[in-house]
Amino acid sequence: MFLGKPFGSAVGQAFPREASDNIVTTFCDLVTSRCEAMIERLPRFAIKGVGEAMAPVSELNKPPPGGKCSGIGAKPTLLLLLLVLAACDGEGAHAVPITAPVISAPSVADPAAGMTTELDGIAPQFGDAVIAELAGDDAAAAVAFQNVLDAPDAPAPIAARAALHLAQLDARAGKSRPALELAARAAALAPNDAAITEGVAQVQADVVAASGGGDLRGPKAGTALSNIDPKLADAFTRAERALVRVHALRPRQRLEVWAKEDSTEEVAAMYRAIRDRGPGLAQIAADYRIGSLYHDLALGLLTGGVAELRVRALAYLQTATTSYRASLAGPLLPEAELWRLAAETDLRNARDVLAAAGVAD
Repeated sequence: MFLGKPFGSAVGQAFPREASDNIVTTFCDLVTSRCEAMIERLPRFAIKGVGEAMAPVSELNKPPPGGKCSGIGAKPTLLLLLLVLAACDGEGAHAVPITAPVISAPSVADPAAGMTTELDGIAPQFGDAVIAELAGDDAAAAVAFQNVLDAPDAPAPIAARAALHLAQLDARAGKSRPALELAARAAALAPNDAAITEGVAQVQADVVAASGGGDLRGPKAGTALSNIDPKLADAFTRAERALVRVHALRPRQRLEVWAKEDSTEEVAAMYRAIRDRGPGLAQIAADYRIGSLYHDLALGLLTGGVAELRVRALAYLQTATTSYRASLAGPLLPEAELWRLAAETDLRNARDVLAAAGVAD
């Protein structure tokens, strides 16, 4: 189509027949020598039309009688040469560039390429735990939720939900203290998650309702200390009664929070006075009670969902761990075994909450 009638008409109008013959002849002379090698590579027969064979290329390349290439007689040869020139430059043939296929990113994960999806993480295990809980298999659900919570690669939102589910399971089973610990851990993992905040509040309400005012950490309040000075024993009893009153405070407003903090400091001072009387059972028990006071205060502030209170709560929790360690550092006395066991347990729980909040103890 490129060399069809419109092209021939334009050439005829621009040049007389003789002039156009001379131009074509000159063109033939110029390109013939440069494209001979390419012509030799062409098929032995050119195709004139569909299903119609032309003469061999060698015959088409012969000039007409008279040694000139006329404008009309040169058309087949000119067409052939222009086709050859399309593949020629000043020095020879161009190689047709081959474009590499564009490979789009796969739509699914390729383990060989190190790609992962949500199905490769902890989410499926969390789903299995939820299904077990819904099916009424609390034991299997507890194991599965604990595995999710302990997984080092568990995202904080999923770990928080696992902790909250465990807290709910413990609350239903009457394990109020572990339930509160797990609820605090969930709040520390996801402090800005409204669903977690609501769930933690519900766990607290369940624990309070089940215990009739809340339980105390460690040995029962008023536990007598054996083999200590009577005056020291009386001071410890008074401190225990004050401990029960402070523990019963459930602050909801800011002024109530301040009252709880002040009362906690007052009772802690009573226990410090007992602790400073010297090492022994009274010191071990007093340090444990100091730790439990700050621990409970921290949990109450931590689950309130207020950023300012959260910072203070974590500071109180650090103070609690210091007191627990001081209790464990006391002398190894048989009568102090119960207090030491409580200190070990609550120290571990407090450290878990601090670790979940990203705070060193």
